[in-house]
Amino acid sequence: MARIPFASLTKHGKDRRKDKAATQSIKDLLLSVLEDSRNHQEWECWLKHQDPHYRWEAFKLAQFYLFGKPVQPIASEELAPPIKIDISAIRSSA
Repeated sequence: MARIPFASLTKHGKDRRKDKAATQSIKDLLLSVLEDSRNHQEWECWLKHQDPHYRWEAFKLAQFYLFGKPVQPIASEELAPPIKIDISAIRSSA
């Protein structure tokens, strides 16, 4: 059995290289199916759609593709309690 370098493992022990290879193969497949001109036409269609909801969703998707998807907050994460500071012990200069 081949050893996987520790640096290529994610926090949960998955191999990052497999994820990247799968993602790249999907990208290659989509690029081979959808030519540049057709891709451009599709983006134009959705970004200029008459329904503002479709335009907004297409814009958000385009932003995700250009800049990466933002980190989603953990749904079960509890907010930290507020910090309480007692300033009654501080002397005033008056």
